[in-house]
Amino acid sequence: MKVFVFAFLALTAVSAFRLEPTYEREGGRTPWSERQYIGPSPFIVRGDPADISEFPHMLVLLDLTRGGFICGASAISSRWSLTAAHCLERNTPAQQIQLRGGSTNRNTGGFIFQAQSYALHPQYNSRTLANDVAAINVQAATPIQGLNVAHARLPGNCATACCTTCDPDNVIVKGWGRDENGQFPLLLRQLTAPIHNHADCGRLWTNIGSNFFCKSVINGADSCNGDSGSPLVRADDRSLQVGLVSFGTSVCGDGTRPSVNVRIEDPVVRNWIRSFTQI
Repeated sequence: MKVFVFAFLALTAVSAFRLEPTYEREGGRTPWSERQYIGPSPFIVRGDPADISEFPHMLVLLDLTRGGFICGASAISSRWSLTAAHCLERNTPAQQIQLRGGSTNRNTGGFIFQAQSYALHPQYNSRTLANDVAAINVQAATPIQGLNVAHARLPGNCATACCTTCDPDNVIVKGWGRDENGQFPLLLRQLTAPIHNHADCGRLWTNIGSNFFCKSVINGADSCNGDSGSPLVRADDRSLQVGLVSFGTSVCGDGTRPSVNVRIEDPVVRNWIRSFTQI
């Protein structure tokens, strides 16, 4: 079974998509930033509508050299945002990277913030996708009051097996990724699911270290193409970002394996975010 990470390419800002070659990484992981169209599936994500006012830290990541929207992201301060490292591993010039915030619609409304610089985690492994996190610095301070743009809070370091990402606690993931009809919705969607047992996840996937946590697939509801880099928050604290979407199976929500997310509280991940962004 091939495995894909949750990014996608847009040819236009509306609905046409460009196909590009894919290449496999360790364990069959193939990044959806070099997206392979797999067609509609009865097991694509079954989410619910969401409004940006519920999740004002949610951002759209745009790469102007690749046609626009490629991933999700999150605001963590007035100057910094997080996304998945694989979304930015092509080293696109920062002046071609933008973020849209404050809009439920991924194509219109809200505010566009220009990237000034960005960096991938220095221990990011493009084969295993370990430490799949990147930080983006924007040129202008992000409005954080009254404009549906606010920053998420991050957990502290967790030296134990889990602190904010323990099974079976529920998390919420949001994004504009492919839906159950095989389409990329313009409007934000969300789903709530329990964190999957880490030991069991490690049996189903290879190289699932402490910098990952897994989310269970319930009734076919899952992250999918286009959701890479999107934040996961605790269901009981929607402003606390505990993870971001990394990868999953080639058929979203087929139930054979849980989806895999970056665990922000992992010391290797959290220490780098703190040292690089001062947050």
